[in-house]
Amino acid sequence: MKSIFTFILLLVITFSSAHAQDGQYLMSSGKLEVRSGPGLQFNTIAEVPQGTQVYVMSSSYGDWSAIQFKKMNGFVLSKLLTEDSRIADAERAAQEAAAKREAAKHAAAQAIAKAEEAKRAAEEAARRAIANAERLKRDAEASAAKAIADAEAASRSKDAAARRALADTEETRKAVEEANKRAARGSNVASNPIESTTPSYGSSSSSSNNTAKPASIEVSRENKYSSWEKKTYKSGATPKSFNFKGKFDYKLDNYLKIKVGKNTEVVVKMYKMGKTKSDDELVRITYINSNTTQFIRNVPEGEYFLKIAYGRDWKETTKNGKKYGTFTQNALYEESKQILDFNTVKTSKGINVPSYNLALDLLTNGSGYSTGNKEENISAEDFNN
Repeated sequence: MKSIFTFILLLVITFSSAHAQDGQYLMSSGKLEVRSGPGLQFNTIAEVPQGTQVYVMSSSYGDWSAIQFKKMNGFVLSKLLTEDSRIADAERAAQEAAAKREAAKHAAAQAIAKAEEAKRAAEEAARRAIANAERLKRDAEASAAKAIADAEAASRSKDAAARRALADTEETRKAVEEANKRAARGSNVASNPIESTTPSYGSSSSSSNNTAKPASIEVSRENKYSSWEKKTYKSGATPKSFNFKGKFDYKLDNYLKIKVGKNTEVVVKMYKMGKTKSDDELVRITYINSNTTQFIRNVPEGEYFLKIAYGRDWKETTKNGKKYGTFTQNALYEESKQILDFNTVKTSKGINVPSYNLALDLLTNGSGYSTGNKEENISAEDFNN
């Protein structure tokens, strides 16, 4: 009895060592007799019904396999064991479930990545839309500011034109009044010949009454510019007689737009105002032909006033090594009272760069031409200083 127990114990130890190598679940294809050893000579220690699942620990005993059934170990004929399809099906189902789980995880990861990408694209589109809206808003504000400035400039020009028209009307009224006065005094007042008060001792001295008669003389107007050289400049040029090079700020895209009418050509001098009159700085000198629109661009920041020469037939000369230039016909000069503020305006939306429009021409009156605003008239010396 002791030897049988020892043999069974050895078998159990053997079963345990083979467990890790051949362990699998099988099912009995028929009624199984579990014996205490691998052979018919060993005792039957249990019976396993057909279709019962057992755990095969080792199949290395010839025709016999060591199994575990419930809480006992024993041996059965290997040919009476068959594979348990339920285990295989369960394993396949588990594998399929695991594959589906991995596929679901992969699909979820892809969906999350696409969602993140769509989120980033939406944020970028929103950022661009906001930036574009801000740009359009700044452009609209700048356009509105420019429109307001143009409207104010147009209003000022209109007021100046109205003042000039009133002055022209007043000048015409005075001229008509003066003509009426001359007519009342007699039509020959303006046509009396200029006669010499010096006695003539020419051929008329042998007249019968021997009385000296005044002799008429010829009066001619001297053209003091006859020796000067006529110059022709394109609009936008600086006459060489001024020997001046303009100052520019190419970072500023501003301008003074000047439209000159048909009655004159002009030379425009732009002065940047200083703290005192002596600090005023000449920045530009520009020649503009009649019936021409000229842009004076890239004006440095500051407040400006203009001196303007009107006329025709520009001529130049050199005296004592210094060049001079002037209009020789219908020359008139004025200094504008209007201040042009070219300082940029910084706002929370950007920088507004001011520009201006100006219309220049001489107005006709009964005796010639005028600038239309006597308060702004200056002398040629004031213009050239």
